Amino acid sequence: MKNISEKNFDIIKNTELLTKYCIKLYGQQKTKELLTAYKNNLFDNKGLAYIIGSQSLEFFCMYFLQDVYTGDDKAPLAPIHYELWEEIQNAILNTNGTKYEYILPRGTGKTTCITLPTAIWCALYNYKIYTVISSSIGATAEQFIANIKIALEDNIYIEKSFGNIINKKLRYNNEMIELDTKPLRTLIQSIPCASSFRGRSYNNRRIELALLDDFQNESELTSDKAKEDKWKRFSDDMRYALQKSNNHMFALGTLQMKGDFYDRLRQQPTCKVRIEKGLLVDDVDILFSTGLWKEFRSILMDTKNKYALDDAKEFYLQHNENMKLPLLWSEYWDSLDVALSYYENPASFKQEFQNDIEHIGEKVFKSIVTRTTAEIESEDFIKTILSIDPASFDRVSTKHDYYAFCVLSENYNSLKFARKSIIKDFELDDYINLTIQLLKDYPDITHLSIEKNVYSGADVSKLKEKIQRDPDLIGRDITIINKHRTKNKDNRISAIVGDVNMGRIIFNEEDTAAIEQLSEFCGAKYSLHDDFPDCLADAVENIANVETVGKMKVFPLDYIGL
Repeated sequence: MKNISEKNFDIIKNTELLTKYCIKLYGQQKTKELLTAYKNNLFDNKGLAYIIGSQSLEFFCMYFLQDVYTGDDKAPLAPIHYELWEEIQNAILNTNGTKYEYILPRGTGKTTCITLPTAIWCALYNYKIYTVISSSIGATAEQFIANIKIALEDNIYIEKSFGNIINKKLRYNNEMIELDTKPLRTLIQSIPCASSFRGRSYNNRRIELALLDDFQNESELTSDKAKEDKWKRFSDDMRYALQKSNNHMFALGTLQMKGDFYDRLRQQPTCKVRIEKGLLVDDVDILFSTGLWKEFRSILMDTKNKYALDDAKEFYLQHNENMKLPLLWSEYWDSLDVALSYYENPASFKQEFQNDIEHIGEKVFKSIVTRTTAEIESEDFIKTILSIDPASFDRVSTKHDYYAFCVLSENYNSLKFARKSIIKDFELDDYINLTIQLLKDYPDITHLSIEKNVYSGADVSKLKEKIQRDPDLIGRDITIINKHRTKNKDNRISAIVGDVNMGRIIFNEEDTAAIEQLSEFCGAKYSLHDDFPDCLADAVENIANVETVGKMKVFPLDYIGL
């Protein structure tokens, strides 16, 4: 925040703002009386602005934190933000011991518009002596404190009414801020969600305000046990962590899957819940598959048109008045961007933007574009890779995987073509022989990527021996990439969903078995087989690292295997 001097204090603008909220609270007549009574102390120590701020969180934000929420570089707030401020204000002033859950779409400004002002407002007015903010990762937790410091330091509006609350001789670091408020000092502390709430205290008080902002991480969603452990740890902690009187908890986040923390919390009878959609319609699938949006999709998905995206955007601009979407934050979100997010990954869109987890576990590849072999092979390719996912056997689930193969090429328009996609159930020697055959069938293959998790490199040694003995391959410059895959499988595959659905990856119509496995994929946990989707994701990831210079193909050294 920029340093604001007394000279920059706009007395006319701020008086108009103060009057507006005074009328809202007390009416016209009472406002006249208050303005007269406080004419010499509208904004100074415990003046009228201080009094109005104590009763109105909205005024507190729009006046005391005006540099956070107003200005030419700030997006106008949405009705939802004002509604939540009023709900929180009424909760703090009028209730006790109630838990609140706000399930909001990604990008709603949860932290800036709820967590930050609630913590500051409660601390400055001594409504809450001890506040704890908790988030899923430590870096985020530290950022909360950093943002609070930015909002408080050199803030002339707060300084005029509250005095000098910043005392760096007190606890004032990356984890906590102790404020020199009156009559009692207050503490705002930020902790990672893995840390325990139990036993924390400040000046003989337990936590009076708990703000849980994006309180779960991916590692806590990996299994039913992980989700159960998360819930039990929270329940046990909160039972003993909060001050018996004058306590509130606000949990803010987005639903990720059934049984996750926010899903469990919303089912508790002691919790007041508010769930919001980003797109204010009942069925987004119907919306984006009918009318003008259906025409838009046809243009967008035309893979034969290298300007498909540009043409689709032009179509939208021609019809934008009739295609504007009813959005929760229409002042900030763009209808076209929202629509493109849907078309790229409908399942993810419904989960993150609509808080719809009923479809988690549904098929994620909604549109798979195919071409004939002749059409594909007529393309002019600039680089080609063969990716292989060796079969493994999960002894816990007794799930037997397939070997998966994908010959992937890219043309000058950056379109990718799965020229050959194979899933097979056979033995190691057959896998080695098929690999050799594919290298011969596609002489432009320059890179071979093989997952290392199964054979730990033994299969690569066999392949190298075979290549060295084969008269057709011995002179080929083939780079072998043999790496362990450590990234979460769902995350790997989700990275290609948009490219597949948008027709930026095109498949050979003859490869029906692999295409069927791709079309049936609904998340690693919910799919019987995910070999080909994972193999395809690996091919896409690695071909991006192949640089093309004329006819010479170069691969970074750190990607080279044995």
